[in-house]
Amino acid sequence: MNRQVSHAVLAAVAILVLVLIGVQAVDPVLYAAKNISTAAHADPATIQKRSPGDAASLVPLMDELLGETGTLALTIKLQDYESAERDLARYNELSRRFDRLVVTLDVSGTDIGEFQQNNRQNQDALAALLNDTRRFDALQRLEIEVRGDDEQHMTVIYEGEALRQKMRETFSAYARREAATVRIAEHYEINATPYQESVDHFAEVADAANGWQEEINGGGTGTGGTGSGGTVQSPLVIAVTPVEGSYGDVLLIGGIHAAGKSGAPVEIYVDSRLAATVALDDDRTYVHSYRVGRILAGPHLAYATAGTIYSNVAAFEVLPKNTSITLSLAEVNGTAVACTGNLTADDGRPVTRAPVLIRVDGETLVGAETDGNGTYRADILLPAGEHALRAEFHAAGYPLNASESPTETVILRGEGLSPFPFAAAIAAAAGTGWYLRRRRSEESTPAAEPEAAPSPEVARPTPQVSIAGLPPREAATVLFCTLRARLGLPETKTPRDCARIAPAYAGFFERYERIRYAGETPSEEELTDMERIALGGDADRA
Repeated sequence: MNRQVSHAVLAAVAILVLVLIGVQAVDPVLYAAKNISTAAHADPATIQKRSPGDAASLVPLMDELLGETGTLALTIKLQDYESAERDLARYNELSRRFDRLVVTLDVSGTDIGEFQQNNRQNQDALAALLNDTRRFDALQRLEIEVRGDDEQHMTVIYEGEALRQKMRETFSAYARREAATVRIAEHYEINATPYQESVDHFAEVADAANGWQEEINGGGTGTGGTGSGGTVQSPLVIAVTPVEGSYGDVLLIGGIHAAGKSGAPVEIYVDSRLAATVALDDDRTYVHSYRVGRILAGPHLAYATAGTIYSNVAAFEVLPKNTSITLSLAEVNGTAVACTGNLTADDGRPVTRAPVLIRVDGETLVGAETDGNGTYRADILLPAGEHALRAEFHAAGYPLNASESPTETVILRGEGLSPFPFAAAIAAAAGTGWYLRRRRSEESTPAAEPEAAPSPEVARPTPQVSIAGLPPREAATVLFCTLRARLGLPETKTPRDCARIAPAYAGFFERYERIRYAGETPSEEELTDMERIALGGDADRA
């Protein structure tokens, strides 16, 4: 009776163990360099995606990128354009390497992803600064040459004013990214001083443009084209109707070219950037429907050119608008959450092709973009548990105010328990019942003569392998497979399994585990010792 009770207890314990294994399968303990004891469980297939050795290579690249911003901004300020071109090329190459590594390591949803997004915008800003500074220098020289020509002088001044406003706009956006970039740099113990210096250099270049424009405007030449010899009227006239608008509004930019011919091209510029090229109508008029989109709120300038003829400059103003953003969450297969929503201006107009950030648990940022209807979607993989998410629109470069959605909460169940452990538990219970019934019948019959013990297993022959010329880590893998085969262990066994099954060789298997999963490189002496053991030498001497 006692023996039957003990067998029943053993069966119950076996079922409990199988259930616990099923629960553990939902959230396994992963290998890590600091957790490699032979008693821990791990899933080797998950470790290569975020190898600590590979991820660490991001930090030096981030340090180099911040250093390049300081160097590039300084060479632009010193007007050493040849050196600036080389610095910009190096900066772009470093950025491409960084982007490839971020994609490989799949860390775009972390603060490193936020650093990557800021770096891309810094690339555009510094490239624009180089081009605009070079153009501004050319305008300064041209202004001296055309002082005797009131019409051309007026045109240079107007283009310089539009370029100055563009440089101030670019600088404002660049400076706004300073706080976030410095915060991330300090988190990874990176020197952010070069980047902070680049902001100062950028400001000096923009201030120099302001100073030159104030000097010119103070010299007596205004926006009406009046010089010492009287008023000079350009045959190319431009006007903006209405003179103000907000996001989504359509402004008509057009005029007449009294000396032009039907079909002749007219280029229309907004803030010194080409907005459209239109053709003169039969009555020598032209018009362009300009939709207010990604442009800063505030005053702006428009002018037109027809060959070598410049128009007067027309001013218009873009008014800011408030925005609202929504966020809806839906669970996807218990392992991800689908984030959807809309971004609209306060008059209900959708904000199209605009960047949206989704903040997860107050820290992680995931990027998305609105479509032509102002709708965005992002599917985010998250671990099981409760998560708080919020959508944000920061409105950089738009005549719109930033907005945030209410914080939404989602609870993910995870993938759920696999049915296989429960099936195994049921099979174990059935097998235990069969065993107990068979045992009971055997006890009621005379005991049979014991069978002869099987002969010991013949020792497996030592395989012949060579690791000459192989990289150290690949050589270690060959030796591990050799020893595992020599000991007759299945190929499905991990190093920890092997160390547990063959404790006499635990040192060998633990060393290989650090080489395989923690990224360590074995020395020649270690490889020699591992080769000796794998090819039939004594077990670990330690």
